[in-house]
Amino acid sequence: MRTTDTIDWSQRAEDPQDVVARIRSGMNVFVHGSAATPTTLLDALARRADLEGVHLYHLHLEGEVGFAEARHAGRFRSVSLFTGENLRAAIAEGRADYVPVFLSEVPALFTSGRIRLDAALLQLSPPDRHGLCTLGPSVDAARAAADAAPLLLCEINQRMPRTHGNSVVPFGRVSAFASTDRPLHAHRAQPETEVEGRIGELVAELVEDRACLQMGIGGIPDAVMTRLRGKRDLGVHTEMLSDGFVDLFESGAITNKYKSVHPGRSVTSFARGSQRVFDFVHDNPLVEFHSCDRTNDTSLIRANDGVVAINSALQVDLTGQVCADSMGHRIYSGIGGQMDFLRGAALSQGGKPILAFPSTAAKGTISRIVSELTPGAGVVTTRGHVHWIVTEHGAVNLHGLALRERADALISIAHPDFRAEIRRELRAIRHFAL
Repeated sequence: MRTTDTIDWSQRAEDPQDVVARIRSGMNVFVHGSAATPTTLLDALARRADLEGVHLYHLHLEGEVGFAEARHAGRFRSVSLFTGENLRAAIAEGRADYVPVFLSEVPALFTSGRIRLDAALLQLSPPDRHGLCTLGPSVDAARAAADAAPLLLCEINQRMPRTHGNSVVPFGRVSAFASTDRPLHAHRAQPETEVEGRIGELVAELVEDRACLQMGIGGIPDAVMTRLRGKRDLGVHTEMLSDGFVDLFESGAITNKYKSVHPGRSVTSFARGSQRVFDFVHDNPLVEFHSCDRTNDTSLIRANDGVVAINSALQVDLTGQVCADSMGHRIYSGIGGQMDFLRGAALSQGGKPILAFPSTAAKGTISRIVSELTPGAGVVTTRGHVHWIVTEHGAVNLHGLALRERADALISIAHPDFRAEIRRELRAIRHFAL
């Protein structure tokens, strides 16, 4: 008997406040992230004045996060496995926690019981005629949470895209839900800057026909993808899908023809961008969403030839150590999938691991290439794993270079205003005659 053939599922919907009434003090709760952030349920949860010691585990959340306000300290404890702007202050002030972990290893935290989940707050697409909902454009760690948590408290959104791959959640697994009809959290691309355009040109020159792409969101990935429209038979195996990929599909540059893993299909873990990308993935069998322990599995990434992984950095020292999750001691984002994909690309036949970023920060007052990392900075990618580094001043490959050669190469692509200073600092540290 198919659920949706016998009842109108929407008639079982409850008020959001009634849905989250099932949360009890001391529970560990997973929160669906990115575009699928269940804001309706989170707002209702923040209105609960009777709770204590509820731990909320999540990746990057979008929108308002009222539960993390100072007035809720002791009642709700945010635990970021990857974070963003809306929780940086809470982490810095000690009211929230941050867990440094590879994105590929997050699902196992839940399925193994290392982090015991009592409930999951999810946003789902409406059930189809088979009684099956989907996790929409954010499967990542939500797949494991949906399988591990005994209590699924959901927002079923009429506008949630229905996605293919390993994204199905049977309606019968839903413990309680609220019905909504609201836009997903979206991001519109900003106009390209001159620096982003130059970096985009340099990176695009490193991408060959038939390459398999992984890249994130932001001005630099967008600038790169804008310049890839003339390429042929590109593949996609990425942790995140954005608007730039849609452009490449429409230009005919992406065919996935030569991929070894899921040939003919684009593979991703989540999608983030404008409504355009959500419309593109909706009921699109050529785009498969999988858990991040699959999309970010190095053994699968390397199985594709020509993997080009394009990631970013906050700071790189002259030995090649990469800080990407913090500014000194202040947590900025997370480890994420950078190491997963840089290592996978390095092991791929003909692959290219690339870190691309502007040479300066803070309106040109700070160099991102430094003689040594800021105290407290986390090394996300080790100097042993680094290959290509690209700024607007050039592209260098550090793989196989000695420390002295690396320093010389990195200084050559630092901003000219800082090169002399960096050289002086280096001489004091290593006495290199540069």
